[in-house]
Amino acid sequence: SSGINAEWPLRPGEKHMSNSSILLPLVPPSQVVIKSQITKVIGYLEPPYDLTTITSDLSYFFPAINIFFTGIPKTGCSNWEEALLLAEGRIEHNHNPARVAAVHGGVIHPYRMSNYNSSSQTVNSATSIVVLRNPWTRAVSGYRQKLSSEDVQGGKMKFISYRIVKDIRSPDDKNPDPLCTFEEYIRYCVKVGGLKDRHFAPQKIFLNINKMRYDKVIPLEYADLMANDLFKEMGKNITLFSSYDKSSDPRQQSSALKAKKWLSDLQTKDPELIDSFYDIFKEDFKLLNYSNFSDPNFPLPLL
Repeated sequence: SSGINAEWPLRPGEKHMSNSSILLPLVPPSQVVIKSQITKVIGYLEPPYDLTTITSDLSYFFPAINIFFTGIPKTGCSNWEEALLLAEGRIEHNHNPARVAAVHGGVIHPYRMSNYNSSSQTVNSATSIVVLRNPWTRAVSGYRQKLSSEDVQGGKMKFISYRIVKDIRSPDDKNPDPLCTFEEYIRYCVKVGGLKDRHFAPQKIFLNINKMRYDKVIPLEYADLMANDLFKEMGKNITLFSSYDKSSDPRQQSSALKAKKWLSDLQTKDPELIDSFYDIFKEDFKLLNYSNFSDPNFPLPLL
């Protein structure tokens, strides 16, 4: 089998999906442990580099705080961009979380590497950071924010949702919602091999492994704690806006609980569907040895 309960033939002893039996303490893994895991999966993280060659509009350089940030969609990048703009002195207060366009738009535009002009020495001295996320919760978050009829912050991509409904929903289906269900989204992804839009594409494709280094790889599940340490190193009293949840434990946040419920229900109904969806993102799971939704530590990385 190639599903989530199988073993993959990459290295002896590596599991296709990870599960643990005890609750882990909420202590961020060290960069040594994180980089060791990623290096095992996709190679060396610190080759010869020239960050000025990175021209993606998802990469940013903040000269005042000397930070190079790679913003992967649906990994909390809006919150990180806002915090970095605060630290940079570009904005003076937190934006309303519903106004993510204000952060993604003109405010941060001058800091995009696709627009920034600087000497190689200046940019290459920066601390490079990137945030990764459990692919299960990232998929659920992308669906809820962009495709569903749920009222959550962020812009909708109704045209994608309409396309999914037209392709997947049976004419006999009496569902009055013109936007797709989570199951319809999963089935469409499996049918077409995954959505190509950046909000739904695998995280691995955003990592320039052969072009640049990553000084700090931050699991979103530990972002609050690791961000506090990062900004303290800068002498800044700044915190991430973080999640929209009251619980500080990512295992108890509504997003994780909803993901666990939806995915468990689909696993029971159609395990091959979940296996096929997993296969699209299997490299992302391996990046930080992310837990499965059946794990009591879900969505933490098991490092």
